[in-house]
Amino acid sequence: MDKERFTPFVLYIERISKNIKRIADEKMAPYSLRSAHVMCIMQLGKNTEGLSSSELSEACGVDKAFISRITSELIEKGYIAKEDGSEGKYKIKFYLTEKGEEINQIIVQIVMECLEKVDSHISLKKLEIFYELLAGIDKGVEALVKKEK
Repeated sequence: MDKERFTPFVLYIERISKNIKRIADEKMAPYSLRSAHVMCIMQLGKNTEGLSSSELSEACGVDKAFISRITSELIEKGYIAKEDGSEGKYKIKFYLTEKGEEINQIIVQIVMECLEKVDSHISLKKLEIFYELLAGIDKGVEALVKKEK
């Protein structure tokens, strides 16, 4: 990526991220949820056998401390539960409750509606290429981060 593309790339990514969070916060407000809760609920919805804190952290792309706060809030609100066990703090699995399953269906419906509106301006082929390229950029940046550690 040459220097002329760097600034717009970073600005677009930041603006898209902020707007997605704003949309999620607005759509989730009636359920007393925030954008931070959405990804956690969606990941648990996709993984019905449950996920540990470590697995949730990886799936959501956030650190374990963040997951700890979010899961505590979601347990308090009755959307998720954790299995009984003493395997260790980060190995106990979380799963959606019945209330969590219901909100997950609402979230999935909202996401699908948003994607339809956004995707209507772009061909399916271009979307496939975009996500392939985005994954490649993500891997490249991740490799840089790991190399610098």
